Amino acid sequence: MAGKLNVCFLWHMHQPYYRDPSRNRYSLPWVRLHGIKGYYDMLAAVKKFPQIHVTFNFTPCLVKQIADLTTGGESDLYFELSQKPAEELDEDEQLLILRRFFSANWETMVLRYPRYRDLLHRRGRYITPVDLPGARRRFSPADWRDLQVWFNLTWFGWAAEAEYPLIAELRQKGREFTEPEKQSLLHLQQELLGKIIASYRQAWKSGLLEISTSPFYHPILPLVIAGYSAKISQPQDEMPPHEFMRPGDAREQLQRGRNYMEQQFGQAPTGLWPSEGSVSPAVCELADEAGFEWLATDEAVLLATATGAKREDAIYQSYRAFRDGPTLIFRDRFLSDAIGFRYARNTAKQAVDDFVGHLENIAAAQKQPDTALAAIILDGENAWEYFPDGGLCFFEELYGRLSDHPKLKTSTVGDYVARHPSKKVIPPIFPASWIRGSFRIWIGDPVKNAAWERLREAAEVIDQNSKLMDKQKAAAQAQEWLYIAEGSDWFWWYGEPNNSDFDAEFDQLFRFNLIQIYKELGLDIPENLLKPIGPEVLAEEVPLFPMQPQIDGRNTNYYEWIGAREVRSGDYSGSMNLSTSFLEKLYYGLSETHLCLRLDPGEHFAAQDNLRIIVRFMGPGQPLLRVQNFTPRHKPHAIWCWEKPVCEIADVAFDQILEIAIPFSLLPSDREEVYFAVLIKKGDLEVERWPREGSYVCPRPTPEYLAQNWVI
Repeated sequence: MAGKLNVCFLWHMHQPYYRDPSRNRYSLPWVRLHGIKGYYDMLAAVKKFPQIHVTFNFTPCLVKQIADLTTGGESDLYFELSQKPAEELDEDEQLLILRRFFSANWETMVLRYPRYRDLLHRRGRYITPVDLPGARRRFSPADWRDLQVWFNLTWFGWAAEAEYPLIAELRQKGREFTEPEKQSLLHLQQELLGKIIASYRQAWKSGLLEISTSPFYHPILPLVIAGYSAKISQPQDEMPPHEFMRPGDAREQLQRGRNYMEQQFGQAPTGLWPSEGSVSPAVCELADEAGFEWLATDEAVLLATATGAKREDAIYQSYRAFRDGPTLIFRDRFLSDAIGFRYARNTAKQAVDDFVGHLENIAAAQKQPDTALAAIILDGENAWEYFPDGGLCFFEELYGRLSDHPKLKTSTVGDYVARHPSKKVIPPIFPASWIRGSFRIWIGDPVKNAAWERLREAAEVIDQNSKLMDKQKAAAQAQEWLYIAEGSDWFWWYGEPNNSDFDAEFDQLFRFNLIQIYKELGLDIPENLLKPIGPEVLAEEVPLFPMQPQIDGRNTNYYEWIGAREVRSGDYSGSMNLSTSFLEKLYYGLSETHLCLRLDPGEHFAAQDNLRIIVRFMGPGQPLLRVQNFTPRHKPHAIWCWEKPVCEIADVAFDQILEIAIPFSLLPSDREEVYFAVLIKKGDLEVERWPREGSYVCPRPTPEYLAQNWVI
């Protein structure tokens, strides 16, 4: 009888190092809030199913922040804003609360609660800094207190709610919270956060799970060792004018990270998720030197290394980085992305049927399933905000099905490596990350390159001062700020493609850590660290200009879609990156009579034979457009629906691209703007949504709009 395929989950837990050295406190709340949701829920899900064994990757800088916020007596700015009595908030604090206390997935964590939704509407859904003072005057002390409570209450996950009755009681009450109730809720947060490290330590000790780790402050190791190694995967990109090269820093980040995790968890991790799966031959050597027995990265790295290898034959086995070196495993990027990006809006059964079906096909294709592995590696904290129930039903269905599956079994990566030591030595590993086989998220953009220059300049100052007898101690202390500034997250948010409402805070933290280096050494602070790196204010979105594309499924000429707004797959990501996408680009715009859509297929689009496109318009009673049966050989059908099909749209074509023109006359006319999202379904399974949350906005082509916005 054939053995079972090993299914190795690696859930990666990471937050940037949010400590603001200029104020000696944590500036952002995400360690605390993800702690009471993602970290607590994920462990509870595994505990429910003792036959399930998974690996959790905790970054040392995340564990340090959890320890600081519990046993270290520190707090974050948002906790302090929440603690303060509502009547005592000053105007600046109220304005900050209005800006930031709706920072959650609106669909699953704000709009579902009537009072929280009402507070959002009172502030205004889409509000500019200029509008905030007027919105502030609409809030009473009771409103401020309810907002303080709801921002903290909505982040408690399903595991905490099952354990602590106060959470359900306050959600049921909904409004008019008291100061004692608020303080009880905040105390509960601290109590729960304080359990996390001890609970994972005990679960690891009992054999329920494995803990692996990353370099201490989560740097992109190949770029710290030799920054220009990025040129191998990004030959067309401009690099910073001078190369950043500090292999000693990379070695220290690895060794200190492993030592710190041993102090916190009672045993040293044997596994390494190099930050963002970023590897190179030098990284493998340093990992071996630091005592790690295995590393994980992405399948794209393997396929770039073992050129000519067939994906299905290559990625479901392990390799040696070099003779007697650490073992390498490679994530199945499609299945990993399916959990992170595609399953949230489907039922748990639909999602798990799809996931387990893929695993069963992988198992059936293996000659020796019991020695093969499917590595599922993804962010372990952010995805659950998009599931209506925080992922509870998904995990119960997934872990329940895998607990007694006849052809599949879960294993920690460490156990798999110990049971099946690999003898196959891979060629020198291709330097790249898990995101599209390059380092473009962190280097190669002008703003990112400027940040690397600021980092290099500070490193040179440390080196120069470390040679001076009277500055050696200060230089050693300054080095710690450099380690923090080497972290990947600062570069993630600089430049393209990622952005967030907190870009300014990330820029400040990066610069403040570098500024501390100069302060430590008693030197003048460079002018280029006293202002933001890159543009201070994002440019306003360019208005949509009327156009008249030819709906033929082809990119007929350059000017055809020039008046539209373009959205790329990279813009889809934010704090999580989608490495596989059904669409490469989406364009939307307007003619004098139609809403125009263009969808450019991505790498997985052509391989699917049963995809449907749904254009869903937002608001009560709004219709949807269903597009199906599209191949270059057949004219696609575009069916206009409310609760049932109503009519067919003629203006749709698919050849190289999918083009659709939707008459504005078919849309309800009670709004000046049209709100919509584009869904991609495979059968009944939703596999992608653009945008991931919220909607796109297109103005109606009123005579006034057309008069103000036109182009020759």
